[in-house]
Amino acid sequence: MKPGLRVAVDIGGTFTDIVVQDRAQGRTSLHKVPSTPADPSHGMLRGLDELGIIGNVGFLVHGTTAGLNALLSRTGERIALVTTAGFEDVALLGRGGNRDIWNLDPVRVDPLVDRSDVFGIAERTRHDGVVESAPPTADVAALAAELRAGGITSVAVSFLHAHQNPANELALREQLAELLPEASVVLSHQVAPEQGEFERTSTTLATSYVARTVERYLATLERELAARQCAAPLQVMRSSGGICSAELVNHQPIQTILSGPAGGVVAVETLAWALDRPNLIAIDMGGTSSDVSLVVDGRMTLATESEIGEQIMRMPVVELHTIGAGGGSLARSEAGGLRVGPKSAGSEPGPACYGRGGTEPTVTDAQALLGRINPDWFLGGRMALDLEAARRAMQRLGDELGMDPIAVAEGIVAVATSMMANAIRTLTMRRGIDVRDFSLVAFGGAGPLHGAALAEELGLGEVVVPFATGVLSAWGMLHADVRHDVSAPFTGIAGERAAPERLESVAAELRSRGEALLDAEGVPVADRSFELSADMRYVGQEHTITVALSETARALTLFHAAYRRQYGHAMPAAPVEYVNLRLAAIGAVAAPPGDAAESGEAAIAESSRSVRIDGADHEARFIHRSALRNAPIDGPAVILEAGSTTLVPPGWRAESGQLNTMLLRKVRA
Repeated sequence: MKPGLRVAVDIGGTFTDIVVQDRAQGRTSLHKVPSTPADPSHGMLRGLDELGIIGNVGFLVHGTTAGLNALLSRTGERIALVTTAGFEDVALLGRGGNRDIWNLDPVRVDPLVDRSDVFGIAERTRHDGVVESAPPTADVAALAAELRAGGITSVAVSFLHAHQNPANELALREQLAELLPEASVVLSHQVAPEQGEFERTSTTLATSYVARTVERYLATLERELAARQCAAPLQVMRSSGGICSAELVNHQPIQTILSGPAGGVVAVETLAWALDRPNLIAIDMGGTSSDVSLVVDGRMTLATESEIGEQIMRMPVVELHTIGAGGGSLARSEAGGLRVGPKSAGSEPGPACYGRGGTEPTVTDAQALLGRINPDWFLGGRMALDLEAARRAMQRLGDELGMDPIAVAEGIVAVATSMMANAIRTLTMRRGIDVRDFSLVAFGGAGPLHGAALAEELGLGEVVVPFATGVLSAWGMLHADVRHDVSAPFTGIAGERAAPERLESVAAELRSRGEALLDAEGVPVADRSFELSADMRYVGQEHTITVALSETARALTLFHAAYRRQYGHAMPAAPVEYVNLRLAAIGAVAAPPGDAAESGEAAIAESSRSVRIDGADHEARFIHRSALRNAPIDGPAVILEAGSTTLVPPGWRAESGQLNTMLLRKVRA
């Protein structure tokens, strides 16, 4: 029998989440194991071994943190940067200016390459793509000798105007392949073929920095899976909200940086369609951080640039605002006040209540001490919590602040909730969005504990707690399509007579590139679609907006409409210019979201406990989520499931929704 299970694995900072879909049986199973930071693949393989399903897997997708960890911890490869002579300091200078305008002594972020490992080559390509001089053979030979002497085998190449004509970058790689065959060479025109010398260089550096780490990680993982007789090819989640084969990931490893969070955003987009709620704000609160994302008019929002680990990267990514406030975030006293995060207890030793040697208080310790987590049924009863250890951790911090442990715990939860609310305001205000037009989706292991409080603070009337909330990012990966994004520089004034013909020509070139990538993935022609967009702006502006070009002949009209939606006004009489063209090549592989069956976990018997909410003690029902099938549940209540816990405060009601969601609504003030 052909293996038929569909499996997704999301490796987080604290736990590794596994979702298994068995369509033949109509069942979805959920599993969590502690992450193994030293080698993330160990936790994933251990979880799959525990389930005993590897031989029956027909589809396997994985959200990897290998590249992100290397970037954040600065443990990537030693790299060399090769630039046009005279432009060696582009990465060091960055964008200039002071990002923190109130800081009189700002600290400049160091690039990923040492200044001593930056080399200039006397080549030149003009702004219009005309090559004035090629890389001199003698200079390249000298470069290869220096790289060999320094033991550097990862090389990032970013030549001036290479996005207009890559001939010199290609020539350098060809020469280095002969002189230094062991070197891995990353070219800027292949990573970020767009204008912006610093942005293109920064993206190329980041790609080169993590390339070998990601390549080694995926090669090891594929080898271990093959040793376990896994027949399914490994698919990898990308930062753009699509998936691709592990083999093709190695061409652009930087696009795995937001691999895990992107799965959560895809899941929220899937929910928007399934629940007929086109406008959703999502908060994914895990063990280390919280990610805020948006779905507007049924579509996740994408950005063309992101800043991760203080490095600028020009690439398509799901639009996220991340803060260091997760269940494992450490609380501390600072300047006489209470602070939460960004440092985390991680999975080793974890929060103090895990009983693994942690001594500093975390958000999870605070929730447990306030009675909002059943200490005997954490992770579905697979882990018992040590409340006394949590109390001791709170007491030590309380002694510094002059507060009792319960007050400290309440303060920690309030600070974390306010941090998430501010993150939501930042993302929505940036786009001119009124949050009251949205529902809140709270997920992740810790998100539903804060959902109602967040809604109260933001003035929202509904909180959606999804099925599989503790592993939703992994569930989302099973609903992602194959996606490849390609781009090309395209300049000119919109509305000029020749512009539509030139635009169609470049769009056809991009489609050809997209077709080739989908060919490599084996996507049937009938399952392919293509989405064209353009970066456009009013002449004289610095920043662009990306406009979906449903009809290229209407580009100008579509730009004005998009500009008005984002900024509240438009200037129809002002000239508009193109900057870049983009194309998303999509291969449909995702299943419709009708498979959210119960996971089959045993329900825990109902009980009652004292819970601290808004400064008062309440006797609250502790009841398994499966009870929602019978009747709504009024607060105060704590609703339990293996991967997460939901707090229903007084005045709120929980009821069952479509796709096995739980809907929290306020019923009285």
